Order: sequence, then structure tokens, then C-alpha cells
Amino acid sequence: MTQLALQRGNAVNLRLQASKPVFSKHSIDPDKIAVALNNGKKEEVVPVLRHLCSAGKATIESLQVVECIGRLLRHRDSSVAALAARAMAVAQVSGQRYEEALLHLLQMDENCVLAALDALGKMGSNIQPTRKALVVRQVAQCLSGRSVPVRCAALRTLAELKATRQALQLHDLLQTEQVPEVVGALVEVLAQLSALTREAESCFPEDFREQKLGEMLATPRLAYSALKAMAFLGPKAPAKLLPKVTERLADADVSTRYAAALALGGMAETVAASKETIDQLVAMLKSSDVGQRAACCVALAQMGSEAKLSAELVATLVSDMEEAPKPQLSSAGQRVPAEMAMPRCAAIMALGAMGARGSAKAVAQGLLDGHWQVRLAAAEAMAKLGEAASEYLPALIGALRDDFYLVRAAACGALGALRMPEALPGLAQAFEDPSAPVRCAALTAAADLVRGAEEYCHEVFKAITDQEAEVRAAAVWCLARHESLAECYVGVVATQLMDPSPEVRAAAVSGLGVMGGAARGFQDEVSFMMNDPSDMVRQAAAGALEQLGLREPLAPIKPLAARSPAVIKAVLQPPPDNKDPVEGLGQYYKSVMMKKSELVKCGKWIDDDIF
Repeated sequence: MTQLALQRGNAVNLRLQASKPVFSKHSIDPDKIAVALNNGKKEEVVPVLRHLCSAGKATIESLQVVECIGRLLRHRDSSVAALAARAMAVAQVSGQRYEEALLHLLQMDENCVLAALDALGKMGSNIQPTRKALVVRQVAQCLSGRSVPVRCAALRTLAELKATRQALQLHDLLQTEQVPEVVGALVEVLAQLSALTREAESCFPEDFREQKLGEMLATPRLAYSALKAMAFLGPKAPAKLLPKVTERLADADVSTRYAAALALGGMAETVAASKETIDQLVAMLKSSDVGQRAACCVALAQMGSEAKLSAELVATLVSDMEEAPKPQLSSAGQRVPAEMAMPRCAAIMALGAMGARGSAKAVAQGLLDGHWQVRLAAAEAMAKLGEAASEYLPALIGALRDDFYLVRAAACGALGALRMPEALPGLAQAFEDPSAPVRCAALTAAADLVRGAEEYCHEVFKAITDQEAEVRAAAVWCLARHESLAECYVGVVATQLMDPSPEVRAAAVSGLGVMGGAARGFQDEVSFMMNDPSDMVRQAAAGALEQLGLREPLAPIKPLAARSPAVIKAVLQPPPDNKDPVEGLGQYYKSVMMKKSELVKCGKWIDDDIF
């Protein structure tokens, strides 16, 4: 991994230097980064923005440089503005001034437009409803008269914004569109929106859906998009197209095979009820083509428990050592998953997803495989096999010494899922693993096991000072789970409310919520966290106050009552004592209420009491 090296004074030297592994972000000086961004000089701003994009959301949030990045959205140099938009997409922070600046970028060059669309899509769920309609309209204008990449990006943004009211416009556009890439994107977005509301689904009706997807599955250039759309539709995907989808598991393109597996997983119940499809899958499991065997296992893994009847046959592929030539990237521009090239890796994943407890021995064998991807799949699968995997606890503990950190982290997760106290000594050693993700996974796994294990409290306590925020957050939560020692550690947990990282503050306030009476003395501090700038922390504070009995949970919204004449009549009935309901409230207010009553009677006003 690398980190940013800083020069003397206020200059920022972005030369990469070797450093020990860190948890997905870089060690940087907040003050100097802010100075460089505020300086506005392209030669200083561009490298900083690039590194912030690679560092991720947590780093940008902890550095508190969102305001600085937001100002750069209006930079006179379009390349700087585009890069600032990329950083905003990573930060996923919404706000009216940011949205206005991003909408302004939609009128600039293509690079700015693509970056702005990406940012608007990423912050979509956080945009206020009152402004969302304007954003959707501006994005929809990019669907006409623009380049193919811009139109496809605009469609993806509409999907992320959940713009269901644009479904009719997209349906009409699909009738006339000729560019294959845009047609594919249109169908994908319509499928996503159809899964959200009945209104959007009506714009992608079943008959039209079946016809269009069938045509696309028969066209190699559009088959991938059709399969993705069917995966989005899930149970609503046309059942008549199952044979065509299953045939695509044998496609020459690995990305198409993977999309077919995802589509079959979304239609799991329909597949399980189709004898023809099951026979096709069984035949592929016995195929001489290694790619077909792997793709079929991935499809069964996506189906989960619905494919449990085939567990015995899938288990035989755990010893399948053949591997398909695996390209670095698929035709869709994505890295090819290892399970698409190794049937044994896919088979282990499938057995775990099925919950095939009778195949625990076969899955455990994968922990000794020579490929780390297979060992990773085996560790993740063991976590899903429940008590059947407890017999192989020594093998999982041995995986904590694996050469690859992802395998060690997955082994920690599996040990936590088994909830066996015998795993604590091994997890305690992993608290000091050189890899931060492993330390974080070990502490998270131990959180469910340490309630009565006081001897490991000190090891957990030491992790409070870890340099990585994710590890500190996991340590805080783990300490809070010590029921018998809550009074001893409540002060330590409360101190972490001042941590600069929002993850740690959220973990601390959530931890106080589960510490019960011992945390009652910190109710003012917990209440104060309701004003935290991070939404994550505010949500955690609200939950903690409810757990401590200091905040009433929000009352559920009453369902919409039937608007029948009988209901309206019942609402308009006078009180039991026949007293005038507006008596004593003044003549003006009384006249207003009487007018409202007349409107309700004639159906022009829906009274609030009906809801």
C-alpha cells in the first residue's frame, strides 16, 4: 500500500511512498490537504483530488474537506471541476449548493457531464424530495441530443435516483431507439424501476417485457443487458424465457455466463419448479466444458436453499481440479470472479449458499486448497453451515494463519458465526494481525463471544488506540458487549464519542445504548450526538436513546383507510355528547371549520382523521 508524503511548509508532495498495509485509505495531513484544495491551483489540486478519490468516503469525511471539494465544482478549469465531481461521488454528500453546481456541470464538456451524472446518482438517496424532481428533470434532458456514453450514464443515474415517474418516457424512448448500448441500458433501467413501484411496472408490461427480452437474448450484443434486466426483475421475470437464460450459461463470453447465473438466482423459485430447467442444469454440471460447470455452480449458489436438492451432485465438484483460462477482464470491463473459472470454488460457494450441512466435510477440504480464492470461498461457506461446521473448528483456527489477509478475515467471520467460546484464543491473537481488515474482523467476531470472557478484555482494550478507524470502532463495540464489566468500561466507550472518525463515534454511541443502566450517566452526551454532522452517528444516537428508554420510538404511520362513504360519515359524526366540535374557538375559526366540513361532505377534502 502507499501513503501521501508531505513536504515542508504548505506545499503538498504527492509522491507515493511505501508503507505498511492500511485499511483502504492513506495517511495524510488534514490541514495541508485543506490548504492545497483551497489554493485552487490546478497543479496542486488535481493530484490531491485523485488521491482522495482512491482513499474513499471515510477518509474524505474524516478530513472534513467536503466543503473544499464542493467549491471546486465551480472551478474555471473543467478538468478540475470534473475531478471534484468524481470526489463528490465518492463522498456521497448531498446539499442544495452541491446539487446546483453539479447540475451546472451538465451543460459543460462530456467529461464534466459524465462526472456530474455519476455524483448525482451516488447522492441520489440523500437528495431532498423537494429538490429531487428538479434533479431528475435535468438528468432526463441528457437522454436526447447527447453522445452514447452520456445517454447511458444518464440512464444509470435515473435508476440510482429511483426516478419511477420517468418510466413512461423511457418506455417511449425504447420504441424508437436504435443504438444497441442505449437499448440495453434502457431495458436495464426499466427493469430496475419496475421492481420498485406498480406505476413503473405498468410502463414495462408483462407481454412487452417478454417479447423485448426474448429478442435481446437472441442478439449476442444485447444478451448481457437482457440477463441483467431479468436479474433485476427477479420473480417478475418472464418464466417462458428460462430455457434461453439457461442456455446462456454456456455462452462464450464469461460476463454473459455470469449474468445468466445471476438471472437464474433471481428467479430461484421459478427455476426450482421447472423440471426442464433443472434437467438442463444437471446436464451442465456433468458437462465436459469447465466453464459451463463453473457457471452452473454459480447459478445454483445464487439460488441458495432453492437448489438444495442438488447439493450431493454439487459436492462431487469440490474435487474438480480443472481450471478454465481466466482473462483479467470480462467483455463488460469487470474483473472475472474466480468462481467462474474454477468449478471447485463455485461448488464450495454453492454448498454454503444452500446451507448443505451434510457437505461440511467437503467444504472444509477447501480450506487446504492451493488457491487462496478457494480457501476464501471455503471460509465464507463454513460460516453458513451452522453447527455442522463446528466439527472443523481447528481447521478454521488454522486459517487464521493463512498467507492471504482476505482468507484470515473470512475465517474470523466464520468463527464469529459459529459462536463457540473455544475460538476466542485464536481470535485474540488476530487482534494484533498486521492487516487492519483482519483485526477488524476478529474484533467484530469476538463481540458476540466476549460477554463472559473477562480474560480477553485487556486485548480488546488495547485495540482502542489502533490507527485505523474501522478497527477502533470494532474494538469499542466489542468492549460494550461485556455485560458483566459494563461499569468498568462505560467511561472508555463514552470517551470515544470525541473520536474524529464518524465510524468510531457511531460505534461508541451504539455501544452506550447496549450497556443499559451503566450508561445512564452519559445520557446528556448521547443526546448531544443527535447534533453530530454525520448521519450515521445521528441514527446511532437515536437508537441508543430508545434502548436507554430516554426517547420514545416513532409511532408507525397508520395505513390509509378506505375512502368509503361509511368511513367518511363516521368521521363526520359529532362527539358523543352532541357538543359543537368548534364551540368556543371564535367565529372566524368556526367559519373555516364549517367550510372544511362542507368540502369533506362533497368529497373535495380528505380529512386528516381518515389516515
